[in-house]
Amino acid sequence: MRRGPAMALAGLLLVLSAGCTPSAAPAVVLSTAPGPTPVASRPARVAPTARSTYQSPGDFYLLHNEIYSAGQVPAVPCKLPKIPLQTQKEVQQYANAVLGCLERAWKPVVERADVVYSSTVVYVVDQGWKTGCGIFGKDDEGFYCADAGIYLDWDQFTEESPDDRVWAGVYLQFTMAHEFGHHVQQLTGISSYFDDRWSEASGAARLEQMRRHELQASCFASAFLGANQQTLDLYGERLEAYRDAAYAGDDDAPTVQPDHGSRKSSTAWAQAAFKAKSPSACNTWSVPAERVT
Repeated sequence: MRRGPAMALAGLLLVLSAGCTPSAAPAVVLSTAPGPTPVASRPARVAPTARSTYQSPGDFYLLHNEIYSAGQVPAVPCKLPKIPLQTQKEVQQYANAVLGCLERAWKPVVERADVVYSSTVVYVVDQGWKTGCGIFGKDDEGFYCADAGIYLDWDQFTEESPDDRVWAGVYLQFTMAHEFGHHVQQLTGISSYFDDRWSEASGAARLEQMRRHELQASCFASAFLGANQQTLDLYGERLEAYRDAAYAGDDDAPTVQPDHGSRKSSTAWAQAAFKAKSPSACNTWSVPAERVT
């Protein structure tokens, strides 16, 4: 499907919204392919320190997580296949290559945050596929499932013609980087404590917690892409394609509930992270509500 900017922005919001909210059902590993080693549901509870005497352990891990002081994401060797994105096999091949780049870049950062790194996998599937987090529905384009992996609807990442190739490739890169951002959140305990906040909130307060979580995943994505701008050749038309994807907001698709962040907020977090090349620019939990609209 050819994606002009307007269609692409709406499509990206669907990709980022599907499967990123907490689920009451436990994840199960697919029997059709080996899944990653399950990660702990959350870090061990810690005794309060002088800095955190007024905070719950959950707030401590959200506001003062060691990932924020783990340093820049490194530039890594990242050779993506020069192939058309027209078939499920080609999208899977390209997504696997992007995942390899993400893992090489994030592994040392996660380990510097004093966390044991665990890898993940990507499944490029059809609608109706049984995933570790339920059935891949007709409205799903992609999501991250803890303990199982990243799922993508392959048909949403194909090109209609060679003119689409730049957009399709960069769109897939950013979507993978965002979903991998959720993997980083899972590894470092952020997702577990977000689950607690989400469960305790309702209405507008719940949507705000979701925006903090999703904006952070996109921010982590931009930190990786900024660090690897040269490796991924994000200049000229490719840089513009990245910006189209990264700056998209809930207000670009009025039918989408405001759970991922406005164009203004998405742009601000993406620009900061792309420049910093570091998760230090991505503490969405410590800022006022007006920065996560």
